[in-house]
Amino acid sequence: MDANASKLILFTLGEGPDHQGRLIDDIRGWNNEALESTHDYIQWLFPIPEKGEHNDFAPVLTETSMLWFSRIPDLREQQTRSFHRMLNFFGLKAMTSGFDAGVHLNERHHPWLRRFDHNHRRISRIIRSLHLCHQPELAASFRQVVTRIGQQQGDVSDATVRFWNEATA
Repeated sequence: MDANASKLILFTLGEGPDHQGRLIDDIRGWNNEALESTHDYIQWLFPIPEKGEHNDFAPVLTETSMLWFSRIPDLREQQTRSFHRMLNFFGLKAMTSGFDAGVHLNERHHPWLRRFDHNHRRISRIIRSLHLCHQPELAASFRQVVTRIGQQQGDVSDATVRFWNEATA
């Protein structure tokens, strides 16, 4: 396994730190304000193959990493735990039939409902990563709920929705 995949796999399993020395459980334990104001964790929780403009520190999702996610249920389970933490951050909740708005979902406390919010990129990344890490049903369900709620209860643009739809293409 290459060094990039090794770092990512160990981090996701809770056995290795990210570039700042943080463990996955540390990040999942942050409050929503910390998740909103910190921008260098999402690449570790939800890796994608593309290197970002400002995240040279983060591992990318390689073919090797994707193979590990396909074969190791614990990796998918850990990513699902991170996903559920982000659901809470976005003001959403898991239900037996998928996901829905939480009781206190509003634009003031959940800026992703606003047009041109930076969290739209986080949502795109989460959808893409879940899809590529062998959780396509979870990715599709998440995409559907953020699209529905973002357009019904927020001001999410059609262009953003198209981007979310392309995340699994």
